[in-house]
Amino acid sequence: NILTQLNKISLEMSNDKSFDALDACSDGWTKGDSAQIYNLLEDSYTFSGLPNMRPVDKTSFKMFWVTFRSKIEDVGGPPAVSSDFMVLKNSILRELGDYVVESGNWEVRKFGRGLYMTAAMNGKILWKEITINPWDEEQEISNSDESKGKDRSPSLYTIKE
Repeated sequence: NILTQLNKISLEMSNDKSFDALDACSDGWTKGDSAQIYNLLEDSYTFSGLPNMRPVDKTSFKMFWVTFRSKIEDVGGPPAVSSDFMVLKNSILRELGDYVVESGNWEVRKFGRGLYMTAAMNGKILWKEITINPWDEEQEISNSDESKGKDRSPSLYTIKE
């Protein structure tokens, strides 16, 4: 059926835009470039997962970013003007119909590390959610015997051996 083939091609092209958006967004987070990130955000975008903080919407993102970078610098992390901000690794990208989802590990030196998940559709970033282990706690966990076999990201299901 020609209509089915056209719909499939259209979906693939739409998902290609979403893969590109996720790549550019990850690059923006790595460099700490809020303008690069902001330009990719869908109007309904939300960022969530930081403790004691409501989700950040697109309207509030720029002001959130200034405060976020400043607080990270205050605790000894990368300077707010640094373009060497975050390390992303172990990324997994999956197509789910007309959505593309990316998940992986993130780390900001002297601030924290955890897991992230980001969704895109039609070339726009819909949401980003993270888990966080603050740097101090992370160092203590890594150095203790108690850490062996424990789920270090309790908000996500983890398979234990």
